[in-house]
Amino acid sequence: MTENKRFRPLTVYILLSCCIGLVACGSGSNTENSTSVPDTSIPNSGAAIVDNRGSADYQIIIYGNSHSAKLGDLLEQLISSELTNAQVSTLTVSGRFLDEIVNTSGNVEKLQQANWTHAIFQGQKYSQSGSVNYSTNEAERLIASAKELKITPILFPEHPQQGDSKEGELVYQLHLSISEKEASCVAPIGLVWDKAIAALPELNFYSADGNHASNAGHLLTAMTFYEVITGELADTLAYNAAFAISEQQHQQFGQIITQVLAEHPACPSS
Repeated sequence: MTENKRFRPLTVYILLSCCIGLVACGSGSNTENSTSVPDTSIPNSGAAIVDNRGSADYQIIIYGNSHSAKLGDLLEQLISSELTNAQVSTLTVSGRFLDEIVNTSGNVEKLQQANWTHAIFQGQKYSQSGSVNYSTNEAERLIASAKELKITPILFPEHPQQGDSKEGELVYQLHLSISEKEASCVAPIGLVWDKAIAALPELNFYSADGNHASNAGHLLTAMTFYEVITGELADTLAYNAAFAISEQQHQQFGQIITQVLAEHPACPSS
């Protein structure tokens, strides 16, 4: 069993259950899985990032596991409710980790099967102790493939586990190091979570396992991606009573996200 935060003893049973059924425990709008084959390709470095913020329409493909399973649906809700003239669609390609997703037949090719504006990549393996260096080649390949197709690539560093104040920064820095090898946007999810947890101690951001997000946590992550993808400020998002937070908490979410993204821009400046 690999040393990774998603395989801590608290979550082994949950993840095994997910793997028995649907590997990524669900998806945003649409989910696809296939059979694994070896990947022997090498990423093509050097391509610039295409900035698709401000697009007339948004087509978003998401590669990841259970931590990104609800992201597609939430992005569709947020973008369509705020940018009423924009058409929004998402597809989630599910697996446990990016190396397995890339080595599954047909998954990389899905980048070519629609006019995607954005591609989100979540599920990079990493070592909590720092004693193991996992390959980032697969993440780099996905980024390079997206850029060749004029798709804006966005790396998704997961939020920290409950009670681990250092993990969000650690995972964020890992993904920044990937972007240094193959230029990509990096959503500062862990930094947003750290600030929100400190500002809103009364709010539960986690599900019962202390690993996955609660509905409030999923919303915080989705609002962050809303600003990264559209370029519209999260602190201007209208409140929706259907979400599991108060209007005041919603305002604080938006303010925190916009502040963190001002301090840590997701995409390199051109």
